Amino acid sequence: MTFNNFSTLKLARLFLVLSFLSLASFADSSKQDSTDPSSYYLMETSTSFSSGDWDIDDNGQADALTDGLMFLRYAFGLSGDSLLSGLISSDSVITSSAEIEAELATVYASSGDIDGDGRVDALTDGLLLLRYLFGLTGTTLTTGVVGDDATVTESAALESYMSGLMPQAPYIQLNGSAFASHEQATTYNDAGATATDVTDGPVEVFKTGVVDASLAGNYILSYSASDSEGNVSRTLTRSVTVADTTAPTITLLGEPAVEVELDASYEDAGATATDTVDGLVEVVTIGSVDTSAPATYALTYTATDSAGNVATTSRAVTVKEPSAEVINVSATNNGGWAYIIDGVSRPELTLEVGTTYTFKYPASHPLRFSTVSDGIFNGGAEYTQGVDTSVANQITIRVTSSTAQTLYYYCRIHARQGGTITVIGATTGSTVRIE
Repeated sequence: MTFNNFSTLKLARLFLVLSFLSLASFADSSKQDSTDPSSYYLMETSTSFSSGDWDIDDNGQADALTDGLMFLRYAFGLSGDSLLSGLISSDSVITSSAEIEAELATVYASSGDIDGDGRVDALTDGLLLLRYLFGLTGTTLTTGVVGDDATVTESAALESYMSGLMPQAPYIQLNGSAFASHEQATTYNDAGATATDVTDGPVEVFKTGVVDASLAGNYILSYSASDSEGNVSRTLTRSVTVADTTAPTITLLGEPAVEVELDASYEDAGATATDTVDGLVEVVTIGSVDTSAPATYALTYTATDSAGNVATTSRAVTVKEPSAEVINVSATNNGGWAYIIDGVSRPELTLEVGTTYTFKYPASHPLRFSTVSDGIFNGGAEYTQGVDTSVANQITIRVTSSTAQTLYYYCRIHARQGGTITVIGATTGSTVRIE
């Protein structure tokens, strides 16, 4: 909004309405302040804030919507909450009504009579200051607000008087918050501050203090500025808290889901963890896998850094029920006995780890296994690991990772009746029946 485009009448009405709305709470608030003993102590101790210029809230600049309206309300007789409601800015240094009233009393007594008529009046001096702080000059500054008894009536003289009471030091503002949190071990880029001077315009800001982002702690940065005449701004500070709030990064070695055979030995691949501050971090594994019991087991990996940040990940290990396959075996004599499987004489068989195979054979041709071709007929011994012969006319072998990779099936009664068995890797868990 550009207030130079306002008509004098509209501007006056606006300020009068703002003042009138505050009058509603004037009686109660002023009475409360006058009966609170602490308010006297605050007023007495607040005299150190008094500067006599138009910067009522002591933030380094005179602003229409804060300092100007405070002066106008005070000239109307407002105090307490009615005086300050809606006028304290985020960077106001003086914020209590007692301190503000003490500052206004000083300004009121020493500088408030702007038009020189011997008294301070809200509708003349108050509106003159407000218009001036809004940037009005010339006749738009003076029309309708210079009293009949005024001794200073020309806009140039009024502007000169009011400009002489503007804060002379640069006005400085923080860029960003006065309180910052920063992640340890990452680059800290300070937002800084900016400063402007009524005469020099933008001026350089000087910062003191450093932030060591590699070391956790609280760091204070201070900012100030000075103009060409040596006027020094207030000093602003920023508190930067550097802390490690990021958990370590855990990397699983191997797959997140693993399948193992029943009764197989399982050795977990584990996990590693790194942290931006601590580097390598120990990983603690919780959980176990019982390969003798089919189930899905959860292994949890936890890494904790020196700041107490915790990261977790997990792996699912499934111990599978063995699949089963039934192989029907017959025998034929064609110049010598031979086992027939799936219509093939003495075929080479392939057995898979994780599957249990049941061979059903004729009673007169008991089938057995050996690690030597033709078994007992060739000096070999019967292979019994994972083998069950308790059921008549059948032999069952549970193939695991510890089963011999090459076996031979043979007949205990007739020589040269069997063939070769090759054991290969894990099964898919399906069940196949051959009848």
